Amino acid sequence: MRLSVIYDAECALCRRCRDWLNLQPKWVALDFVPLQSPDLPQRFPGIETLAPHDQLLVVSDKGEVYRGSSAWIMCLYASRDYRAWSQRLAHPALRPWAQRVCELVSQNRLQLSRWLFRQNLGEINRTIAARSASVAQVEAMRISHPAAS
Repeated sequence: MRLSVIYDAECALCRRCRDWLNLQPKWVALDFVPLQSPDLPQRFPGIETLAPHDQLLVVSDKGEVYRGSSAWIMCLYASRDYRAWSQRLAHPALRPWAQRVCELVSQNRLQLSRWLFRQNLGEINRTIAARSASVAQVEAMRISHPAAS
């Protein structure tokens, strides 16, 4: 089994998480695919409909897609040292908490990057502008090519 982790390479926090995960001993291989990769739509057809700019996505080699907190839990599950944590966080008692934390981090990742890694404000603003343009392009594609009923 292999998991493809689709992450925002323009986000310092996302890159740090990728680096950290890359260093962990793993039970399951992780391939890190930048959201900005030009071949992303070809590798993962329809990926833009899953809002990859808004949340972490993990795709298994069988085509299973995990979003948000489920994606984070799968990354931990792949790790030898954190598999037990993934199972705890997937438990119904902790799942809502894990989901809320992941949503907060995802929604504020660019600001967190700036605060935690002292990323300069110009770089943050360029990233936000590029992200907004990408989201606008996806929305324009949805409007001009509605899904078949």
